[in-house]
Amino acid sequence: MENYLHQIKSIALQSGKTKIAIIGKGQSIGDIDTRQLKDFFVINLNDSEKILAGDIALFHRIDLYDKIKLNNFSVGKYLAPSYLKIPDSKHIEVKHLPSDQDSFEHTYEYFEDEDFYLVDFIILSAIKFSILYQKALGKKIDVYFLGFDFYSGSVSADDNQMYDLEYKNVILKTQESFFKSVLEDFNQFYPSIHLFHIGDKGYSGISVVGFNAFLSELKSKSSIKNELTNSQMYAMLLQEVREKGKVIVVAEFTNNHIGDPRRLVKMIELAKESGADIIKLQKRDVDTFYTKDEQSKPYKSPFGNTLGDYRRGVELNEDLFNLVDFECRRNEIPWFTSVLDWNSYEFMLKFDTPIIKLPSTISNHKNYLLKVGNDFSGDLVISTGFTDASYEEFVLGNFMTDRNLFLLQCTSSYPTPPEACQVSVVRHYEELSTNKFSNLFSGYSSHDVGSLGCMLAVAAGAKMVEKHVKLGDLEWIHFDGVAIDLYNNRFKDFVHDIRKAEIMCGSKKKTIHKQEHHKYIVNENNN
Repeated sequence: MENYLHQIKSIALQSGKTKIAIIGKGQSIGDIDTRQLKDFFVINLNDSEKILAGDIALFHRIDLYDKIKLNNFSVGKYLAPSYLKIPDSKHIEVKHLPSDQDSFEHTYEYFEDEDFYLVDFIILSAIKFSILYQKALGKKIDVYFLGFDFYSGSVSADDNQMYDLEYKNVILKTQESFFKSVLEDFNQFYPSIHLFHIGDKGYSGISVVGFNAFLSELKSKSSIKNELTNSQMYAMLLQEVREKGKVIVVAEFTNNHIGDPRRLVKMIELAKESGADIIKLQKRDVDTFYTKDEQSKPYKSPFGNTLGDYRRGVELNEDLFNLVDFECRRNEIPWFTSVLDWNSYEFMLKFDTPIIKLPSTISNHKNYLLKVGNDFSGDLVISTGFTDASYEEFVLGNFMTDRNLFLLQCTSSYPTPPEACQVSVVRHYEELSTNKFSNLFSGYSSHDVGSLGCMLAVAAGAKMVEKHVKLGDLEWIHFDGVAIDLYNNRFKDFVHDIRKAEIMCGSKKKTIHKQEHHKYIVNENNN
């Protein structure tokens, strides 16, 4: 046992990759661009190496041996029983223990067993390998299941002839049901491993189309030709603010994407379709932002039963931020991020980041705020929830350099009642912009319900309004109650209200409008 466990650990450390692709033979694998899996550690199940030869293969079936041999044992290593005569240089011998009717009920006992052996439902062995891989690597990993449709339209020559189609699909459906239950519970036990099924199932983490887009972005950040960068899109938006007085509508995702790439892509698409001008996300380093006591506080979510489990589960990693950048450029909408700690700030510098936000959450962390302000040369958004006039003086005294600064009135109450909105502060910030700071823009970060507060903010001179959005109701997510749903045109209606307020406000310069006319014509002879 020590020998093969040592070899598995060595494989993980030599690879160093934090993305694992497990390859099945379902029809959907034909729609995935497997040529772009170079950044993944690839695990083949059974004889899927004929589709793509990966780093390691798991199989125990004698009837597949000749097919794998015919493929010249093209996988890097094989975890297989000793009775399969694989070249010694590639063979890591492990046992196969046939499953009984109770095996599925003891899956997590199998995952926790110190021994490693193959089971009949081989995908479980791949998950167990991933657990050992992550422990050896000591980093968070993402595991993607490709080509697992759990349905067959025919019986191929690869199948044992005794398995007719009906029998085969009953077996596959049983396995699918069990696999789905593993996905539902897995993150509670293994918060450092995220499992994503690729496909069009209700439990799929991302669609095939979305995954291919993800792969394209991983291959090259320049994979989108003839399209604008994030900095270019933001610069164009800022120009509209300066030259046309445009109000920037920010779709604030917070954590409502729940770390799910499929939801993330859908939210970006719907935000753009609804008329948002820019998308905002959040980034925090959970282990340093929260104390150990805070992390251990009870908090129920699909990721576990503590606040730390929840926060780690919904944080976006580098791959998902790459996906954000790709999808935003594809949808022609810029994006930016609230950075809540120094580790997160340094992390975000990996990306095209022309503007960042310093949110109300950290308004009392002034040393950190000053450190970011001195280091970052781009534009800033600063909101003023749970602060008074002294914070305004601090901001204006330290951050009004040659950058643009969006100063957003905010009340840190969720939801904010009408009497607490303090929209008049927006007018005060706008007066500062007019009289003293030409690179200051007034704005409003909304935690109130509906669109009225933001419409009043536009009338008070706001050039940026920020509104939380979501994709359906998730009661366990922070700020879910104040967010506007992207479904059913609700956020689209909100944006329409903002544009209506923008039009109704018009210009500060008093002129005779073309729509004006007198009801009566004055008879000059009566003067």
